[in-house]
Amino acid sequence: MGENNKLREILRDRGVKQTWLAEKAGITYQALSDLVREKRTPTLGVAKRIARALELHVEDIWPE
Repeated sequence: MGENNKLREILRDRGVKQTWLAEKAGITYQALSDLVREKRTPTLGVAKRIARALELHVEDIWPE
């Protein structure tokens, strides 16, 4: 799906737990896990909520 796994890298570098991010973004842990493992692509709404929770822009996580 992606050429690199930016979301995983951001979580690792910041020491952010997937459970915290899933709760903060209002999605299930399983949905976030699938995104981190690149098993699925987020909808725009979910991407915005994740970016907001991480205080980033969507493009910082999922570059064009």
